[in-house]
Amino acid sequence: MEKIEIPQEENKILEGQRKVMYVTDESGHFERQKYGSSAEEFATQVAVEEFEQLCKESLERIKNNESSPIEFFMYKNRMDLPTLCSVVGMFAFRVKRHLKMKHFKKLNDKILQRYCEAFDIRLQELKEFKA
Repeated sequence: MEKIEIPQEENKILEGQRKVMYVTDESGHFERQKYGSSAEEFATQVAVEEFEQLCKESLERIKNNESSPIEFFMYKNRMDLPTLCSVVGMFAFRVKRHLKMKHFKKLNDKILQRYCEAFDIRLQELKEFKA
C-alpha cells in the first residue's frame, strides 16, 4: 500500500491544537498522527463567514417582519435547513413555514420548545427575540 503524506501545517482556527488522524503503518497497524491543513483552515473560515453573513441578512428580514427568529438561530448555530429538520424531527416543508414570521407567530409552545432544545436556548428567548 502506498504511504500517504499527511499535512502538518499550522491551523489558526484550532488555536494551537492539532487534529489526530489514524493511519496504517508498514505492518498494517493503525497509529495516530497529528494533522494540520491550511486548506481545511481556509474552508472553515469561508464557511464561518458565510454563516455570519446569513445571520446579518436574517436579522434584516426579521426587522422587516419577513423571517422568524428560528432562521436567525439556525444560522447562528451553523445549521442549514436539512440539519435543522433532522435535529427537530420535522419535514422540511414544515420547518420552511416556521422560518416565516406570519407562521412563527401561530406556533404553540410545544413546537417552539423543540426548536429551543435544538438551539439550546430558553423558550422566552425565542419568543421575545428582537432583531
